[in-house]
This record gives sequence, C-alpha cells and structure tokens, in this order.
Amino acid sequence: MRSVRWILFRKVVNALITLFIVIALNFVLFHVMPGNPVRMMIPQKPNIDPAYVDRMMEKFGLDQPLYIQFFTYVKNVFSLEFGDSFRTQTPVKDLVLNDLTWTLILMGTSSIFMVLIGMTMGILAAWKRGSWFDTSSLGFSLFFYAMPTFWFAMMLILVFALQLHWFPTSGELPIGMKLTPLTLDKIFALLDHLFLPAVSLTVGSIAAFSVVMRSSLVDVMTEDYITTARAKGLSELRMLKEHAVPNAMLPMVTLIAMDLAFVVGGAFQTEFVFDYEGIGYSTVVATQQSDYPYLQAAFLIIAVVVIFANFVADISLVYLDPRVKMK
Repeated sequence: MRSVRWILFRKVVNALITLFIVIALNFVLFHVMPGNPVRMMIPQKPNIDPAYVDRMMEKFGLDQPLYIQFFTYVKNVFSLEFGDSFRTQTPVKDLVLNDLTWTLILMGTSSIFMVLIGMTMGILAAWKRGSWFDTSSLGFSLFFYAMPTFWFAMMLILVFALQLHWFPTSGELPIGMKLTPLTLDKIFALLDHLFLPAVSLTVGSIAAFSVVMRSSLVDVMTEDYITTARAKGLSELRMLKEHAVPNAMLPMVTLIAMDLAFVVGGAFQTEFVFDYEGIGYSTVVATQQSDYPYLQAAFLIIAVVVIFANFVADISLVYLDPRVKMK
C-alpha cells in the first residue's frame, strides 16, 4: 500500500488540477452565454453613443484578446476581485461575503441537527432492526426524503406562519434590523426567523443520514468479528459502541464531508421560498437578472468547497481505514 504522504501528494495535485479546470470552465461558460454584459450596465437607449460603449468595453478589458482576458480573470480570482455586481453596482466580494454569512448561520445550524439526529436514528434503527422504531423511522425517512423541499417549506409557512402565526413568513431579521452589534433581542429575533427554514432543511436531510447510517450499521453487524465479540460476552451496548459504530462510520465520512459543500452552497429552494437572503437566494436572483459577476463568484466558491470536501473525505478515509487503497 502506498504511503500516506504519497496519497496526500496525489490528492493535492488532483485537487489543484480540478480547481484549474473549474476556473477555466467558469470563465468559458460566462463568455459563451448570450448577451453583452456591458449593454446591461449602460442605459438601454437605441441612440447611445457607440464611443461610450467602446470606452466601457475598454474599461472592463473586453476589447482584449480572449487569452489576455483569461489571464486577467485568473489573477483577479486569486486576489478575490470579482468586479462589481450588475444589480447593485457594489463589489461582488462584499455581497458574497454578506450572503455567505447568512447561509452559514442557516445551513450550519441545520447541519448540526441533521447529522446528530440522523445518525442517532440510523443507529437505533439498526440496533433494533425489525422493531416498531425501525419500521416507523424508516418510513419517516423515506417519506421526507422523497418530499420536495420547496413544497414542505410552503406547508410550514402555511401552517405555522399564516394559520397559527407562531413564526414570521420570510426574511432573516425583522425589517430594518441589522445583525451587528449583536444583542439578546437580535438573537431571539434571528432564532424566530431561523426556525422554519432550519426545520424544512433538517427534516428532509435527516432522512439521508438516517438511511445511510442504518444500512451501513446493518451490514457491519453481520460481520464475523461482531459475532466473535458477542461470543466473548461483550454487552450489546459495548459491542455497538466499540466495534459496530466506528466501522459503520466510514460511509458517513463522505456524506458529512459533502454536507460541507451543501452548507456553503446553500439550499436554493429553501432560501428562495423563505425570502432568506443567503447565497442560494442571491444566486437565483442573479440568474434571473443576468448578474454574471455575482454568478461567477458564487459558482467558483461552491465548486472550491466541493473540491475541498472531496479531498477531506478521501484523506479521512485513509486515516480511518488502513484497508482503503487510494488510486
């Protein structure tokens, strides 16, 4: 088996190659899309001075050869300069960082609960295989896993916001309230607005973690070493804790690592339904309004996180299971 250092080197190289391909595709895709970005930024008048259009093209470097534009784009990417948003005429970097803050608050909170609750349900279902809990939890998981996220979000709004008036229908904070400086009143207001979006994300995602954990643990509990552990007189709880669960965690490593990309990418449907202005919501709006600079920045960030998540998952599997051979 190859050394861990060689595996790490190979994975770093592969990640860098993938990152370069993503950067190149991110450049090419937005250059072949229909429409002229400069025409979107200037007044939509039929008699606009062609010289003004030419000056704008020169300002943004669009009069340069394509390869010069690409090298300029790569340099700007590594300096986190994505230009100004077509919608707001403000730096894209500031917009993305602000939207990312709200997405991390929502998705980070949801991820903690979906992992903990989903794994616990999966472990208990596998341990009590064939029991009423196993049957009901599996039915719950399959039902909510198949349910469209946007439909479930709208049902939560209909019942708990419009009918019962327990929670607000949209937004991340009351109108006019800023997150900073953080006070106790703002924390309660944030939790009030966060509850329904977080529930809509958590309930659906619990199903995936529960089903994967249950399936993995059921397979592990049929192995010979589990039978040997029982024959030695180990209690079911100790056998589960020390032998079954650690080995069943291997598939969960990949799922949890990929959830990191889900956190940064945001839940587009949920954020849009709840009018929660995270990176998912803003990406949908930017798509509708052809805000190419924002879309380039958002897609690149999401792609980088996916690459990083895969890298972390691969390396974690090597350390957790020496039997894993990386090619």
